[in-house]
Amino acid sequence: MLRKTIGIALSLIGVLALPMSSTTAMEVGVSPPRFEVQINGKTRSQSINIKNFSSEPVEMRAYIGTWTMSEDNQVQEIESSEQSLDQWVVFTPSRFTIPPHSSQTVRFAIRPKVKPAAGEHRAVLYFEEIPSGKQDPQSVTTVGRLGIIIYGYAGDIKRIGVLNSVNVDAKPDQVTAVFDVSSTGNAHVRMKGQYAIYRAANYPGASATKPVNTGNSKAKLPDNVLDVGSLELPPVLPSNRRQLLLSISKKLPAGNYVLDLNGELSGTPIDKGIPFTVPAATGNAQPATKPVTSSKK
Repeated sequence: MLRKTIGIALSLIGVLALPMSSTTAMEVGVSPPRFEVQINGKTRSQSINIKNFSSEPVEMRAYIGTWTMSEDNQVQEIESSEQSLDQWVVFTPSRFTIPPHSSQTVRFAIRPKVKPAAGEHRAVLYFEEIPSGKQDPQSVTTVGRLGIIIYGYAGDIKRIGVLNSVNVDAKPDQVTAVFDVSSTGNAHVRMKGQYAIYRAANYPGASATKPVNTGNSKAKLPDNVLDVGSLELPPVLPSNRRQLLLSISKKLPAGNYVLDLNGELSGTPIDKGIPFTVPAATGNAQPATKPVTSSKK
């Protein structure tokens, strides 16, 4: 007879490029997914559009918090301080009902209560479903929640990212690229770009490769390219060093390959080829990999 409330996994869509399970469950979408705002005397109000795609009205409440990234690159809610952005965000409305197939605009502004320290300040504006009062007391009620990430920047912003190493952990059934990244400035760094998988025997070298145009879903990959994907990785926050994992979806038979990278780390070019070996199902663990760095400047 006990009524439960289950919180669906939080989707911080401005932080991680992950499937938005909670928004799908609620049939609610938001735009834009992330805000990056300069904190100064001319800071204007910002607008968030929340769309209800369902045939039923949805009641929601909004509230603010702050966050960091844990050691395993998960969003972690933390206590607020006088220098955290959530202390300075004002928004309206805080509670609202969206009719079926309609939308609601929520506006927010940043109004510092103290002088902001130079660098990055972070907040998350949550939107949480309010369950209907007509629930069956014996049923399980699911509550959807999602969050919009807000970055606020004050003073001189320095994004200093270092790609310490890239290695490939190759197993018969899974290939994972491991990026060791440091952020030593006062704002987060983020990796962007593209990876491609080549057979080692057909790899032309890091300096000879270019990003592959994947805009047309019907376009064929070049003959010597086995797989292409985006470098979609979590941010590395200031004064942090993290190992970021990128799973390669392509199932590769046993053999020798190269992971080719064409991208950037907050403005620093990344142009590397990482050789790796996928072992046979009964084989031993692969030897350590060694990056092949392009001579291109």
